Formats: sequence, structure tokens, C-alpha cells
Amino acid sequence: MARLSTRGLVAIAMALSLLTAFLVYGYLNNLANRTAKAGQPVIVAKKDIAAKTRITADMVEETLVPAEYIQPGAMKETGQVIGVIAREHISANEQVTPRLLVLGNKTAGFSGMIPGGKRAVTVAVSEVTGVAGFVKAGDRVDVVITFDQSAVGDNAAKLVLQNVQVLAANQDAEGAGTDTAASKKDATRARVVTLAVTPQEAAQVTLGEEKGKLRLALRPYTASEEIVAVNTVTPKDMVGEQTAPARSGVESASAPAAPQAAPAPAGRSGGSSFGIQVIRGTSVADK
Repeated sequence: MARLSTRGLVAIAMALSLLTAFLVYGYLNNLANRTAKAGQPVIVAKKDIAAKTRITADMVEETLVPAEYIQPGAMKETGQVIGVIAREHISANEQVTPRLLVLGNKTAGFSGMIPGGKRAVTVAVSEVTGVAGFVKAGDRVDVVITFDQSAVGDNAAKLVLQNVQVLAANQDAEGAGTDTAASKKDATRARVVTLAVTPQEAAQVTLGEEKGKLRLALRPYTASEEIVAVNTVTPKDMVGEQTAPARSGVESASAPAAPQAAPAPAGRSGGSSFGIQVIRGTSVADK
């Protein structure tokens, strides 16, 4: 049997390589054509989704859409839309695009920053009641309310809320604190702080601010969910029951008795109340 030369072997190898490349190219091209005809995966709404609704898995599905009909920026995976809030109404079978979604807090405005189940309530604070102006958006605070005797029958202080999220200080909702002179000067001014509270807590804060005095207590920066049981505090709880001091018995005994006036002599009828008494033996006579 004749042996192939080295040149012949190289030629055969090159031919096989070209044939393989041609076959792979044809397969990929055919696959691309079939994919293009069948369509590309796109996320569409299974049913109507109202604006401001949080999208769940049963609201959307993945479907194949021809490339020429895909909307710009259409979502390709369900993970991109599940849990996101619909910014506008999305009709059934409509492709889900970024324009229809709230993909960031700024897109939805300040209301998009409020946690689910909470409400935003703004309270007025001063340099003292607002922790010298150091409370910033993103901090956690406790809320203390004090009442005077005319409101609840005794002067009292109550820690009504704990671990409350601060949504904004004044109108700063970004929580980007700075150490500039302007920020330090602003810290001494009266401020308003917006808190994220439940509806029940909103009622408590509102009543406390109207009928008492509200003060914030800033919690540590490190994350802590600790809730401490604290009783209502009154002046009696701090100093105990106090009574007025009684007079000492020694002082009363040593005090000199007040002199008693001698009885006035009986006056004569029709005359002056003063006269002269003459005593002779056992008889007394007036003159």
C-alpha cells in the first residue's frame, strides 16, 4: 500500500477542517433562522396590571415574539419584573418595558420610598427635640411624648414608638450628610422630620404632638431591632412620694406661752368701766 506523503496529509486535514467549518456554519445559520422565525423570549403581562401594583409571578409570563415586533428595552427575564411596582397601567399581553415600571425610588417620587404597610408622617422638631439637627434620612429613632398634669392628671413621659425609620429631614430624602459649614448652621434651626409609621402609630404621633410635647431619641448607627420595655415615667417615679415637713415637737414645747390679758374690772352701772376698789378686812367696796 502506497503511503501518503506529508504534503498529502496536510491537504486532507485542511479539507476536512473546511468541511467541518462549513457544516457548523450551516447549522448555526439554520438555527438562527429558525429562532428568528419562532421569535425571541419577551416578558408580557398575563392580565391587566393596574398602576402602583407590585408585580407578582402570576401576573407575567415569558413568550416568544418575532424580533421585528419586540419593543425597545423589553424585559427578557421574569426576575427583572417580579416584585417591581407598575408605574402605569399594563394591559394583558402587553410587553413589559422599563417605561412601565418603577425601577428606582426617584421614578416614583417620594411615595415610592415609603415601605409597604407604612405611612409618612411629618413632625416639627427643634434643636433640642430633634437631637441638635443630627437626625438624617435613613436613621432610626425612638419617639418620646410628654404630657402635663392638665392633660392626663399628672406630669408623665411615655416612650411610645421605637426603631422608627426616618424618611426625610426637612426635604432631604437622600440622607447624604455633610460636614460643611452650611450644614452645621442648618443643624441649629428648627426642622421637620418625616417618619415611616403604621396607621396606628400615625394616630399616636399626631395626638402626642397636639396634646403634649414630642422628642426624638436617635438610635445607634449599627443595625439593631432591639425593643426595650419602658414604663410611663412620672415625677413620683423619679423622686418618690413627697409630703410637707411637720413642725418639731421640741420647738413647740420650748416656745414661750403668749401672755394672757387680765380680765377687765366690771364697770359700774351707768358709769365708766374704770374705778377704785377699797378693801376693808373681808369686804370690798367700789369708789
